[in-house]
Amino acid sequence: MKQYRFKTTIIVAMSICCAVLFASCTGNFEELNTHPTNPDPTKDMTEAERVGTLIPSMLYLIHNFQENQNQMIEQMVGGQYGGYFATTNNWQGTNFGTFNPPANWVEYPFNTLFTKFYSNYLTIKEVTEGKGYVFSWVNIIRVAVMLRVTDTYGPIPYSKMGGGQFAVEYDSVEDIYHKMIDDLDESINALTVFLEENKGKKIPIAEFDLIYDGDFSKWVRFANSLKFRMAVRIANVDTDYAKVVMTKAIAAGVIESNGDNAFLPTTDNPYYKASNDWGDLAMNAMMSAYMNGYSDPRRSVYMLKTADDVYRGVRIGIPNINKGIYGTAQYSKPAFKKDSPLLVYCAAETFFLKAEAALQGWIPGGTSQSKIYYEQGITTSMEQHGVAIGTYLAGTTSATRYNDPNGNVNAPSFSSITVSWDHGSATTTMKLEKIITQKWLANYPLGFEAWADHRRTGYPQMITAQSNLSSANSIGSITNSKTRLVRRLPYPVSEYSGNTQNVEAAVANLLGGADTGATDLWWARKN
Repeated sequence: MKQYRFKTTIIVAMSICCAVLFASCTGNFEELNTHPTNPDPTKDMTEAERVGTLIPSMLYLIHNFQENQNQMIEQMVGGQYGGYFATTNNWQGTNFGTFNPPANWVEYPFNTLFTKFYSNYLTIKEVTEGKGYVFSWVNIIRVAVMLRVTDTYGPIPYSKMGGGQFAVEYDSVEDIYHKMIDDLDESINALTVFLEENKGKKIPIAEFDLIYDGDFSKWVRFANSLKFRMAVRIANVDTDYAKVVMTKAIAAGVIESNGDNAFLPTTDNPYYKASNDWGDLAMNAMMSAYMNGYSDPRRSVYMLKTADDVYRGVRIGIPNINKGIYGTAQYSKPAFKKDSPLLVYCAAETFFLKAEAALQGWIPGGTSQSKIYYEQGITTSMEQHGVAIGTYLAGTTSATRYNDPNGNVNAPSFSSITVSWDHGSATTTMKLEKIITQKWLANYPLGFEAWADHRRTGYPQMITAQSNLSSANSIGSITNSKTRLVRRLPYPVSEYSGNTQNVEAAVANLLGGADTGATDLWWARKN
């Protein structure tokens, strides 16, 4: 039987055949989910290839690589609400940054992440009969993708998914987190047994693993790290449970080395394309304000200098923004190259998670150990990006004010946090702000993580949108926009038309508020 080896060309194949690999939700899986070179699946492909060809598209839903999907999800939503980017195209006066996106934009992340993932997931579940190491691996990917969906919208269908139907009941966010962690535990256990039983053996599916090249010991570490991330997210509202999850995840082994960082490769980086080819994307004013204030050595790695030789971002929320001004070299663009990989998880995040957990008493160590983790996180990030840390850890300066050379969109001072752990107030609140702010800088460009941290902690402190154009006709009124920004996205119109009873029940019984952008998710509520 002929076998096809195409890992080196799979990214190109996905770029050309994206509509094929991202199977539609029509259920026409046999026709759509085919080998990139289109052989007869029953004659020319091994079982590993029949399943494996579906996996890269699922991986790229953890961090979208396709240019339009990346722009609509990572750049417009996560990138802006997470404080990393500002979009510079006016799009007829609509923008997530001004809180007035059109309805089809609001539903785009749901329809892309949720629907496209499950189309391929259901096929893999059928082929594997819902068991084995491949299915365990895919369930880790499932959690990574669905975490993005629930953190964006709130309650979603989760426990009832997998039977072939999309119109199923929703789960509460609390139940989703618990079930996801249970699913990760099952996958971790199964892969651990698989690794022990197959030492030294070749893994048939490895060529389709674009992150770890079939090294499932690293996927186990990734799964434990994902558990840790999730446990910290919910620790303020589900403390006892979260503490148990944290302890087990750390003991089992989390990502603490840059050699274990998770990246997805690209040959046509979507951030590069949006900023350099389209002129639609600039750095957020927050990034330049913080990094300039700290003289952060990662500035040249994250952003380009302007024509006047400074680092200067763009404030979000400028109504009818003109990319002929804000998309030019007057403002810093992201410093990605065409082949820059897409971050999924970095070791620095683990140390900041530990720093927060120790500070809050969720794991042992207290403030003194929290400082150690905090400084390890910063050091690890600097090493990841290949820059000299210098005296950064002793820094006593804070974010600069943002001054815009065009228009009245300057911003007042917004944060007094310094880098030095011991500088300034010794309160837990001040220490927490330092941790989350440095975690935000290290996690660039993971906007959805930054947005989640801001919603649950209030940090990093943000330069608010210049204008608030929210209304009941879009995502609802964001009435306290100076401090709270958008808290979630409303459910898609497609859910109200195709899953009516279940989405209405979710809003009435599980969401905890109106289906608008102003309603807090479960883990973001204050006790």
